[in-house]
Amino acid sequence: MKIIVLLLLFTASTGILGSTRVMTFNTTCSKLCEKGNYDKFKYRKHWIVDTIKRSNPDLIALQEVLLPTQLNWIKKKLKDYHLIYYRKFYIFRYADPALFIRKDKYEISKNGGFWLGPRGYRFSFGWKRALPRRVHWVKLRDIEQDQEFFFVSSHFDNRKKNKENSAKVLTNAFKNVDLPIIFAADTNLRPEMDGFKHLLTKFEDSFELKENFEMIRNSDTTIHDSCNLEKATIFPECRVDHVLLSKRHRWKVSNWAVDQFKYGKKHRFTSDHRAIFVDLEFQ
Repeated sequence: MKIIVLLLLFTASTGILGSTRVMTFNTTCSKLCEKGNYDKFKYRKHWIVDTIKRSNPDLIALQEVLLPTQLNWIKKKLKDYHLIYYRKFYIFRYADPALFIRKDKYEISKNGGFWLGPRGYRFSFGWKRALPRRVHWVKLRDIEQDQEFFFVSSHFDNRKKNKENSAKVLTNAFKNVDLPIIFAADTNLRPEMDGFKHLLTKFEDSFELKENFEMIRNSDTTIHDSCNLEKATIFPECRVDHVLLSKRHRWKVSNWAVDQFKYGKKHRFTSDHRAIFVDLEFQ
């Protein structure tokens, strides 16, 4: 990771980032995560794609599409996007998180990432043993505005020690980067938690910068259906899926939206998380 920082330190932050729609969506992993509470992935994959296409985001961060075969199926339906995730020598592949980048709007300069744990940035099962967790980033250039920035995502573990330390590692990794940063992720951190407060030393919460808040729905849902179903039920205190923006830059957030669509014969949510998207600009 030290190499990454050295590569990025000397890039000046100038120009304008045009209107950008960012989505983050924890899709609920197949089989192990479904546990009879959600429809099978063979159905939900169509709803995931529909959610994306209805919102038409420019940048997408997906979590819990764990199998590359599942991710590649989604990619075939999203032909207007580049797909970026961790691939090591075409053998070891880790698809959580996965980034989708609109082809006609952004040019990819670099991409990379690092693991979250006590072993520096090397592969790890966390500070308290759990599934390996990763940060993945991509350096982009807005083609029309000729502005460079970073799009970053992750999926923090839910154990307190892991997610709080993950927040510290993330902010430290990008502390010397001058370019604008958009961090879209499932952090498993609600706004009152220490880990989230630590993230706010480097980032601003797009929810707090919003001009408008919107619920996208096709049934009689409430504002509290915007919550992750496994967390608190009071919105906005329940939020764990966030779009955070580098604090040293001037951002305008024109809309913050949550997708509450239900699908299928049983009229259920696609995931235990709601997809959120944010319309923003930088100057």
